[in-house]
Amino acid sequence: MGRYAILAAGLLACAVLSGADARAETVTGSGTLVMKDNYHSKTAWGTGLTLPREGRIIRVMDGTYGFTIRNERGDPVANFLDPQQAVGMSLPAGSYSIEPYVCARHRHHHIEVTAEY
Repeated sequence: MGRYAILAAGLLACAVLSGADARAETVTGSGTLVMKDNYHSKTAWGTGLTLPREGRIIRVMDGTYGFTIRNERGDPVANFLDPQQAVGMSLPAGSYSIEPYVCARHRHHHIEVTAEY
C-alpha cells in the first residue's frame, strides 16, 4: 500500500506541474485619442502591448471605430475597421502600440486589446 501512495503522490505532483506550465499569461494594451478641432490639435496616450513570446489577441474592448496596431518602429502591423476582427490574430514577440480611430462626429476614442502568450 505504501508504494501506491508514493506513486499517487508522484502522479499528482506531475499533474500539478504540467497544469502550471499550460496556463497562458495575458497582457493588455490600450490607446486613447482625443481630437480638439477648435484648436486643431490632438492628444493621444495609452499603454503598450508587450509580448515576451508569440501571442494571440483574445479580447478587444471599447472599440467602436477601429484601430491600428503598430510595431516598435511605428510601422502598421494591422488595421481594423471592425475592432472585433482583431480577435484571434497572432502577433510575434515584441512591443506594440494601439492607435484608435475617431469619426467625424465623435472625436474621442479609447480601446483596450488583450493578448495571451
